[in-house]
Amino acid sequence: MRVLKRALAIVYLAAAIVALGTLVCQFWGPYTYRFMLLLRDTMPRVVVTVCAAIVALGVLIGFFRLMFARREPSCVHPAGERNIEVTLAALSSCARAAAEFDDRVMVEHIEARVQGSDESRVRFKVEAIALDDRDVASQAIAMQQRIEKACDTMLGTPGTTARVRFLPSKTTVQTVEVSGE
Repeated sequence: MRVLKRALAIVYLAAAIVALGTLVCQFWGPYTYRFMLLLRDTMPRVVVTVCAAIVALGVLIGFFRLMFARREPSCVHPAGERNIEVTLAALSSCARAAAEFDDRVMVEHIEARVQGSDESRVRFKVEAIALDDRDVASQAIAMQQRIEKACDTMLGTPGTTARVRFLPSKTTVQTVEVSGE
């Protein structure tokens, strides 16, 4: 999908350069007469028309994406109460503090998403590194429970779910030889 988007962006850019370049060169510049003669032929006129249609279609798609795209909510409404808002930044800070309570783990990243039709629930994805490889499953369960309890206490109502994922440690070992002279 990423390759297709990149290819479409290149086609759109080339079409915009051809369409706008032809328009500008036809009305301004030292070669206006030559461009007018060039556009008398059928093939250049078809190419410029197709490029202009591609640009118009791209502008139309951009307009509809801007107008009708679903925006990601940045606040949670506890218990569905629309007059109360708690930002995801505040909840993420609370979740990070609860996750880092244990000295045996290091929190790498926390992602929060609002869920539910009434935007009353929040889901956390926590990525952490275990500094102690013993009993990682119980560390994950304890961290999950601490996050959910702290955020539910902050919201005043249950509505938090957390998923904890442990990443591999990124430590490297260097050996230094000391000469005994």
